[in-house]
Amino acid sequence: MKHISACTLDCPDCCSTIVSVHDDGSLSIKGNPEHPITQGFTCKKAKHALTRIADPKRITTPLMRKGDNFTPVSWEKALDAIANKISSLQNTPERMLHIRGYGFRGVIADTSRYLFGKLGASATRGALCDNAIIEASILDFGELDQNDPAELLNADYIVNWGRDVFRSSVHTAKLFNEARAAGCKIISISPASPEEGQRIHLSDKHIQLRPGTDRFLAAAVLARLSETGFSDAITRHISNSTPFLSYLNTLKCNELLKLCGVSLKEFELLFSVYSDESQAVSTIIGWGLQRYVFGGENVRFINALSMLSGNVGKKGAGSYAGFSTGRNFNSTWRSRETPPRKLLLPKLADEILKAGDIEFLWCDGTNAINQTPNAVKMAEAFTSIDMVVVVDAFMNDTAKRADIILPCALIYEKEDILGSYFHNYIQHSAKVVEPTGEAKADYDIIRELAERLNIPFPDRNAILQQALNTPAITNLTEKPLEMIRKKGFLPTDRKQIAFSDFIFGHPDGKYQLPEPYLHPEPQRDASFPLTLLSLINKDYEHSQIPEEQQQEQLKAYLHPTTLEQNGIEPESSALLVSPIGKLPIQACADSTVHPEAVIIRRGGWMMYNRSPNAIIEEHITDVGDNAAYYSQRVRIESV
Repeated sequence: MKHISACTLDCPDCCSTIVSVHDDGSLSIKGNPEHPITQGFTCKKAKHALTRIADPKRITTPLMRKGDNFTPVSWEKALDAIANKISSLQNTPERMLHIRGYGFRGVIADTSRYLFGKLGASATRGALCDNAIIEASILDFGELDQNDPAELLNADYIVNWGRDVFRSSVHTAKLFNEARAAGCKIISISPASPEEGQRIHLSDKHIQLRPGTDRFLAAAVLARLSETGFSDAITRHISNSTPFLSYLNTLKCNELLKLCGVSLKEFELLFSVYSDESQAVSTIIGWGLQRYVFGGENVRFINALSMLSGNVGKKGAGSYAGFSTGRNFNSTWRSRETPPRKLLLPKLADEILKAGDIEFLWCDGTNAINQTPNAVKMAEAFTSIDMVVVVDAFMNDTAKRADIILPCALIYEKEDILGSYFHNYIQHSAKVVEPTGEAKADYDIIRELAERLNIPFPDRNAILQQALNTPAITNLTEKPLEMIRKKGFLPTDRKQIAFSDFIFGHPDGKYQLPEPYLHPEPQRDASFPLTLLSLINKDYEHSQIPEEQQQEQLKAYLHPTTLEQNGIEPESSALLVSPIGKLPIQACADSTVHPEAVIIRRGGWMMYNRSPNAIIEEHITDVGDNAAYYSQRVRIESV
């Protein structure tokens, strides 16, 4: 039997899927061929997420800590214990902390926020993933928007500034391939080739730059463009053009190129692309270049280059930084109570330990200990709390330190609707099979807890119906919920070209350029000469990696000359050392990696010595309070 559903992973493609239930009860999926973006195929991550359902190591019954071990208990006992603890804190709700991540996405997935908002619990602020790129783009455009992905097919050039489309968005890679076949030229810019190890090469040219220095390259192109002046048709739509353009006239291209390590020939190529007013240039901004201390500045100077070169509000052009997955939904069903306090997520370990009064923690949708910087201290912070409840399906680094583990339903075991941060379709993730064992959907867990606390809770269908009551969806022949359940997805009424009228989201309707200043790179300790880049994994989302895939030593990729200078033989065991710890690795030679960088594929668990966050400090970006993972400096040592 076949069902139309959707992938709920934290991925821009948000695939519509066809799920087949076979006679033996097993499941298989393929991409929905009727969906304009999915077009009949999905990535490995979507297929691997499916295998988690029947994984023999999956937790399928509530567990309660007894000493160093866990004992199976009934749902009644587990929820009663949790309700009693919460009730004891009703006069001091700030002593409760809710941590919610994006291990799965959807409207119903946010019901835990509803409950803990009603309870008045403390929450988190900032982000581990993309707040810097979001806040930087809002500072520039006044809102978060971008051209429809199909506009990439109308581009004369695509400048892929740091996005590894093969590992992060296979449907973007498909669009790149189609655009290139139609004559579009693609230039990629990053510290390492985004096509390393790939069978297909999409870029016509790869420009390698020093990690974190993207703003200097963008500023160099802007400085050269300023020599001939910018069109009044563009600058009259900018509120602060005069000081910024004056600042550009003080910059020296050769000094900027030295800072980012880009050759004059490569610079001239990039300049020729952005200076040709007859060409449409689409700029793709990767999520990695905003994970530096000056990540927001990186984004803002790249956005400024798109704007001032005349590539905003234009077919085949635009700056692609993403948008909110929830922008096409009505979220008024959720509680809007202001939390008594918000703890800074990238420094959550310090925040918890500094507060010293957190007595209850609820963690869902994230392997928080594994995913946050300074993971060792994060584990210590968790153990300082009287009761930690983790909603998860596997005994990962976070669940291992819980007092109560509640087993949750996984993908295709529960219903939800969700959006993408890449395309404008709304997807329906249908419930295809019942949850395994005693596992429950997150909505049901939260509702049953709310009942024990005498907190009224909204009906599941009412939430879905209200979420779809939005101006983004019009001209439907049926009620939205009925229609999306039948078809599997719905289009929205979003414009094909963002900012085509040159009216931006700021109160004055104008674009805002960055401050007329470039921050120098942070001072570097010579004893830690390498930048650690914990980049995206092509096979698994975040830390959703089977334990059997984590038994080998973690591989770290360095340029051959870097290994030679440090006396490390390729493929040998070594240590990556930061100011807060050491990580055993297998040192692998890769000539596509910048000589000043070391690359690790993220997501590995700390318990298997595979988590780079065990040695990454709590650096924060300049805007958005985002974790600046990639500003971590390390050295490599022999074992």
